[in-house]
Amino acid sequence: MKRSLTSSEKVLLATCALLLAAVALLFTLRDYRARHLAATSRIAELEPRLVAAEAAAADAPFWQARAAWLDQTLPAAPDPGLAHSQFLQDLQTSARDRGLTLAAPVLLKPEASKYAQDFSITLQVSGPDGAVLRWLAELQSPEKLRIIKFLLLAPLSAQPPRLNGTVTIAQLFKP
Repeated sequence: MKRSLTSSEKVLLATCALLLAAVALLFTLRDYRARHLAATSRIAELEPRLVAAEAAAADAPFWQARAAWLDQTLPAAPDPGLAHSQFLQDLQTSARDRGLTLAAPVLLKPEASKYAQDFSITLQVSGPDGAVLRWLAELQSPEKLRIIKFLLLAPLSAQPPRLNGTVTIAQLFKP
């Protein structure tokens, strides 16, 4: 037998349905808000990368010209041992010509990247301050494709001004 609902049962049923709908709506809103916050923070995180990518795209011709120059200019190192020793000999000759003393040379393991291979040498240098600084400036000339990777200078004496330091210099070659 089927009996119809009383008015109080209808009110309770409607209230229960409304409560279920309200709970479902709250869960949906909470999920929406969490997704919205995650998306907003991800967009804020990616915006600087987009700006950097757009700037890099605008600078692409400049860097392509630099890469072409490097491909043409970088010398090849047929024998790593010979290239390293010639580099050390060149450093010693240029330092001696400036009246500097080089000591404790250490030939570091060559490092390769997709753009260049570098042969590094760490050594101790001492001499008059002006001569040391001119020698360091001469080493970093672009046409020689050398870079100073590490430099630590300390005054050795005040009269006459002398410097003592440790320097790591790299010569670049084709990879």
